[in-house]
Amino acid sequence: MMGWAAATGTLDPGAWLLGSVLYAWQFPHFNSLSWNLRKDYARAGYMMMSVIDPKLNARVALRYSLLLFPISALAPYLEITTWYFFPISSVINGYMAVKAFKFWKESNDSSARPLFFSSLVHLPLYLCLMMICKSRYNDQSQKIE
Repeated sequence: MMGWAAATGTLDPGAWLLGSVLYAWQFPHFNSLSWNLRKDYARAGYMMMSVIDPKLNARVALRYSLLLFPISALAPYLEITTWYFFPISSVINGYMAVKAFKFWKESNDSSARPLFFSSLVHLPLYLCLMMICKSRYNDQSQKIE
């Protein structure tokens, strides 16, 4: 949101949309990472969700990976991207959601690691796709004042 505000001077819907993407993305990313580190967290006495409620940890990762679909649908609706963005981003979101589903169904190191690595690939691909599909109507650099 700070980057959007710095570039445009406003906190318009695009800033909130990007903030929402980053908010939703962080849960599958961090919850899968914390799963693999849960033994270390437990030894150190940290009360992490992956330690005290592993089922909730996996469920939250799945829930927020699914939330990326409606957030992605908002981008063309708000004229931040073209309508091509939603179906293409659904492929990227779908891949991570499948990994999150597998992590939810059977939480173990073998399902957490692929979710974590898919999250590492997801965010740069998603943001590049937003730039490629950006709406020309909403392009701040094209406005003459």
